[in-house]
Amino acid sequence: MKVRNNLEYKFYNFLANLKHISKDSFVIDIGANIGDVTEFLYEKFEPTIYSYEPNISCYKFMLDRFRDKPKINLFNTAVSNFDGKSNLYFHKNSKGINDVKYIQGATLRPEKDSIDHKKKIEIECINIKNILEEHKKIDLIKIDIEGSEYSIMPEIINYRDKINMVICETHGNPFGKK
Repeated sequence: MKVRNNLEYKFYNFLANLKHISKDSFVIDIGANIGDVTEFLYEKFEPTIYSYEPNISCYKFMLDRFRDKPKINLFNTAVSNFDGKSNLYFHKNSKGINDVKYIQGATLRPEKDSIDHKKKIEIECINIKNILEEHKKIDLIKIDIEGSEYSIMPEIINYRDKINMVICETHGNPFGKK
């Protein structure tokens, strides 16, 4: 994997030095995109990983990328605070769901900056509560969901006794725009 900048280098160096992750660990990657973090954690520790990604293009890429890794479980769904359907909105300059330049900025939040309300696809959402109730112990949750992290954090806090660590990239603020 190619590290693009110093901040990314520090992030992957931090992940590489997690002492509580091993081949017996359980990890959840929420907002997996094309699976770079999933791949890094798997190559370093070989834990069981559940990766959630609503963008069908990213999900299909990961299906191919991880086809020979049975400990990696992929889900083509967004993680939110409800079950059901929602829209995944794309950047105003995006050319569609395969636009590599803007693919990481897709969001469930129509109020996010730089979003084109006409550029969207309908996706499935799963309630974070359902995921957390399904597992007895979670060693790591990584979250990068472009502003929707604020809607799932209360449930993660409610289940903190079964979660060892949460790494979350935040975007904007809980009320929408930056």
